[in-house]
Amino acid sequence: MANYKIKVHIEIVESDEEIQGQLQELGPGQFELVLNEKEAISIDDCEQALLRVNYPAVRAALAAHLSAMSKKKSKLRAELEKSEPLATE
Repeated sequence: MANYKIKVHIEIVESDEEIQGQLQELGPGQFELVLNEKEAISIDDCEQALLRVNYPAVRAALAAHLSAMSKKKSKLRAELEKSEPLATE
């Protein structure tokens, strides 16, 4: 049985980008949100922003993982059925 590793990478960096107010999806499981300086120095605002960005990223990663596992399980099941001879009377 295989083991699985979960990795999380979070960056908080200064940016010249405009504040959109909405999450921006960068790619599968990758989202970003631009904060103003007032929010960036508030622990509560930063925490809420991190949770807001994290939730869709977690959901996307989980959906991709479970989809891959389902495909893997179906493929293994099909290979097993091909290798087992059908019972005949």
